[in-house]
Amino acid sequence: MFGIDPYVMETLIPSLVGVAAMAGAMVWGFIKIRHLMNDDQSGK
Repeated sequence: MFGIDPYVMETLIPSLVGVAAMAGAMVWGFIKIRHLMNDDQSGK
């Protein structure tokens, strides 16, 4: 049912890498914003 051939690999792997990169960027941004918000609150 799910055949793994070269065409599937050359389309699936770049898509998974892109999704992982976007998820990593969102997590990094969330952590950065939380850090900045905590610094801002402690400065007041």
